[in-house]
Order: sequence, then structure tokens, then C-alpha cells
Amino acid sequence: MRSLWKTIFVCVLIFAVGGSLAAQTTITTAPGGTNGSQKFPVFNAPPCDFNNTFYEANGVLANSSSAELNQPGDARFGLFRLTGPPATKSGQKNWVNDSTCPVNNPDNTNVRILAATAGYIDDGSKSPTDFISIIAFAHAQPFFNAGNFTLKEGDNTVSITNGLNPRGFSTETLVGSFEAYAGIKQTLANGTFAPTPCGSMGTGTTPCFNVSDTVDSSGNITSDVATPNLRQDWRFASNRNAIDASSGGPGSPFGYFCDDLLGMWIITYFWFTDTGFGPHQTAQCGQMLSALASINGTSLDGTPIIKTGDELNFLEGKKVGSNPIPGFLGTQPPSPPCANEGNESVNGSDGGAVWLICPAILDPRNGAIAVDAFIDQVLTPSGAPLDPAFTNNFNCLQTTGDFKGSTACP
Repeated sequence: MRSLWKTIFVCVLIFAVGGSLAAQTTITTAPGGTNGSQKFPVFNAPPCDFNNTFYEANGVLANSSSAELNQPGDARFGLFRLTGPPATKSGQKNWVNDSTCPVNNPDNTNVRILAATAGYIDDGSKSPTDFISIIAFAHAQPFFNAGNFTLKEGDNTVSITNGLNPRGFSTETLVGSFEAYAGIKQTLANGTFAPTPCGSMGTGTTPCFNVSDTVDSSGNITSDVATPNLRQDWRFASNRNAIDASSGGPGSPFGYFCDDLLGMWIITYFWFTDTGFGPHQTAQCGQMLSALASINGTSLDGTPIIKTGDELNFLEGKKVGSNPIPGFLGTQPPSPPCANEGNESVNGSDGGAVWLICPAILDPRNGAIAVDAFIDQVLTPSGAPLDPAFTNNFNCLQTTGDFKGSTACP
């Protein structure tokens, strides 16, 4: 587990990340140079998987080969998913072995992640600048350690007792404060619009869209929250922090980069209701969705892309202060609601991913997007990116070490 000083450093770094990087130390690169062809100062190491001790010290069972993390269904990078989604091109790999990973961070194993999954920061800015690493999927509570664990680190002892860390909360509770928003396609193969998901979030309405994992004819397991199955790109609550209490939830406030050291999320599915879209759409929802689409664009389903929490909450019938939908006066949300959201059952009965291990890259500049990395984002049927802003940022980060619109990448 990271020491208190490391955690404090990360918390401070969040607010200093936009400043000068001149005082940082150049990282170690792989033989030949992981970033060898990148012609800019490399300060930030690309993402790698954590070692089993770090998982155990942070409340996830990992040391045993029978632990859920190490099973095919969780599809952990380094053990599974060398090829296949999110990798889509012939010969493309999702991860590589890199001996510099544990050199740059002793909490890491030697598995470096190549797939950079793109998402909007869920802070109202609609910024297409979040990149995460979907290392593994978690399906049920036994994924977490409900028992005991002790680790000696020098003069310090890291302990978990009955599933609770020294601060008195469980990893599952902490992770529940941080949401990764997944918009699975609601238009079925036959063109029918499905107004509700299946499983515990369903209403018994048919048809419904699936929220369980799928197994192909070769026995390969693919999570239904894999990016190619989404109607729009992800939204990540990496902005939530303890200082402004934006994390909410039980036991909070927590900070994503300060407390969620495994970078985990609970998956929040969000969808358009029967009255929000499709043959039973109300006039009010039709007008609001059309107005939102005019500024955010449309998803693969033809529904508007939702980029902020206020937009989703308002469409769910909740008051959010100022109206986030253009062209409508007042603050009254739609009734009946146009959208809904929910989480899968934590007992695993829905058969899909309840949580993700996918750490957000704190600062994707100056080397964190390596020269051999690739972007994982929603594509249109023609293969073009649904939101080119993600592509532009990724390409600039990879070639210049900075975001699109910066001095380095105008």
C-alpha cells in the first residue's frame, strides 16, 4: 500500500499538475526506449498493472490463483486479453511485458498497458481528456477481501481486519463513490429500441438490452461494457475529491487520486426510458433530446450524447439548479423522465461487470501515452471516431506530449 507521504504527494499533485514539469525526474524507459521516438521530455511513466501484494494491501484478493481477479472472467491484463477487444487491428496487443514498470513504481508488475480508453471528465466541463486503463472486470463481492491481511513495510504495518482498512472502511465502500458511466447500445440488432436493461436493473419489459458478459464460440469472455458495445464514449468521475466533498456516498468524502489507489470504479449504466426515446417518446422528451443533440452530437443509437452529470440527472427528472438543456427556460425537469441509471447487483446475479479496475492516468502528458499505445474509443460503423476530440488529444499526447490546443500541438 502506498505510504501516507505518497498519498499526500498525489493529492497535492492534483492541484499542481497544470504547472511546470521542469523539476520532475525523467523516468526509466525500456531497452530501445518505450518513448524512444517521442521527441519531447518524458516525465510521466505509462500505465502498468499492479502487483498482487499491492492488490492485497488495498483490499482485493490476488495472491491465490483461485482469486476472482485471476480468473478468465475478470480478463486481467497480463493473464488474459493479449489480443481482441479493446485491440481491434490485426496483430495489435492490449499489453506488453516491460521490465521498466516495477523500476518506475515498485507497486507495479511488469505488464504495461497499451490500450488507452477515452472518456469525458464528469465535472461539467465536457472535457475529452480522460484516459484510463481497463485492467480487469469485477463481477461479485467475493472479489474483495472480507477477511484479514497484514503486510510489514519497514517500520509500518498495513493491515485489513474483517475487510476494513485501518481507517475503518472497506474497499467496496470506497470504490462505490467513484462511477464510470457506461451507455450500452439500446438499439438491438433487429432495429428495435430497448427501453430498459435486463437483470436486476430491468422492469420485466421486453425487449431489453443485455448487461451480462458474452462468451463466443471459442470460449472467450467479453464484457458487455467493452467500448465497442457502447453507444457513446465513457464518462469518468475522476474529478471527485475529498476537499469539495464531491465524492458523496457512504463513508465519504474520498478523493479518487488520493483514496482510490487501485483506480477502481463502480459501473453506472445509463439509458433512455420508454418515454424518453423510441415509439413512446413524449413531446417534452423529444424536444429536450433534440436540443441536447444539437450541442453534444448523437450517439450510435441516434440518441443525444450525454457528457455531464447535470445533463443526465435533469433528464432523469431531478432538479440540478440551472437547466443544462438549451432552449428551455426554468429549472423544471421532464415528467415523466427521459432517462434512468442503475448498477448491477453486487452479488453477481446479473452476470456482468459490476466494477472495473481501470486507473485513470493522472497526467497523460509527457510520456504517459507511450509511442506504442493505442486509443480505445467508440467508433461509427464506418470506423471513424464518434468524437474526434478524443483522437486529436490522444495523437497530440503521443507525438508532442501535450493536449490538442497547446503550444506544442496547436
